[in-house]
Amino acid sequence: MHRVRTCILASSLLLVATLGCEPGKVQTVQTVTLDSAGITIVENSGELPAGGGGWAISEEPYLSIGTFQGDSLYQMFQVQGASRLADGSLAVANGGSGEVRVYDTQGRFISSHGRKGEGPGEFQRPALVGVLGADTLVVVDNQLRRISLVHVEDGFLESARISDDLGGGGFPRGMFADRTLVIGGGFYFSSSSGMELSDGYSRRETSYLSADLNGELVTDFGRFPGSEFFMQVQSQSGGAISMSARLVPFGKYAMLAVGPDRLFFGSGDTWEVEVYDTSGRLQNLVRLDRAPFAVGDADLEAVIEEEIAEADDPSLAPEIRAGFEDMPVPDLMPAFAGLHADALGFLWVERYRRPGEEVPVFDIVDPEGVLVGTVQVPPGSDILEIGADYLLLLQRDELEVEYLRLFSLDRPDAS
Repeated sequence: MHRVRTCILASSLLLVATLGCEPGKVQTVQTVTLDSAGITIVENSGELPAGGGGWAISEEPYLSIGTFQGDSLYQMFQVQGASRLADGSLAVANGGSGEVRVYDTQGRFISSHGRKGEGPGEFQRPALVGVLGADTLVVVDNQLRRISLVHVEDGFLESARISDDLGGGGFPRGMFADRTLVIGGGFYFSSSSGMELSDGYSRRETSYLSADLNGELVTDFGRFPGSEFFMQVQSQSGGAISMSARLVPFGKYAMLAVGPDRLFFGSGDTWEVEVYDTSGRLQNLVRLDRAPFAVGDADLEAVIEEEIAEADDPSLAPEIRAGFEDMPVPDLMPAFAGLHADALGFLWVERYRRPGEEVPVFDIVDPEGVLVGTVQVPPGSDILEIGADYLLLLQRDELEVEYLRLFSLDRPDAS
């Protein structure tokens, strides 16, 4: 038999006008926990009261690094990960220049390590995925298939090649507290392995694995539903293949987050997140009873108009429209839009937004799988790191200039 535990989260505040509730009625979240064959299933339903359960982000950043003109050491381009160090300084992988940079607590430049290249201490596409102790950065270059350790003061220490046992791609996703790295995801094609491609709809499986700092396989987390693509394949002389792949409008895609000791996966097919321990064992299924949006004609038209607006040449509008004619369009949008894990093991699940909706909203789930909070993040932000009391974001202005910014994060006392 299943063991069932039910709890209620409620607020004593009666904000009738704001919440749209009946007089005297309090919004609640109900959580039911079931144990099934060693897997804990946590089912949440309902909504949190206004105020998001006590979670809040400061309106303005208390630190901003980045510039359009001026010293190039403050120009950010193709940032691939950043982290706040123990002393409050910031480390960032600036992919465009092949550097790993360090800035002090006031945002002043301290040091830079690396450059574009393939030699020791050089990078093609560096991604900062973790920090060892207080001062050693773990940098993964998926293009060179290499893991490098970089000291914030002394620079390059050593590197190791990512083993072929981890397969193709090698996209870095994060690092567990036990110093193993999570790698995988994305779309990888190799004709030498016997893979075949065909025109039309495609949704291939993807995989995630962990590796030690020597680049050797530790855990294979298995196969997962990948992203939905529309493929166009053409054979050319000499056996060459020309291929183009476009994400299906409102299509599902693989979403992953790496916490201190857990891996979170969701496909967006339903509001369900799979939770694995570092050994690859499925521990929890976290669910929220929330229906996804239906895809309407106006939604698709908004997507097409947005792509036309972003095109360099307005005369391409008919061609862009024609490109959507054969594409399959799902009836429902994904159940959510992205996953992030914070330093304390809480899971942040981004709500899917209809075209035109700009403000990212996140539902926050505690380490037990219970929905405990909701918070809004500034528009145009990519989350780089969520600490105990801060949010490190990558933001872009209207000219696509990148900025590294720190915001304060308030958690409820119980968190």
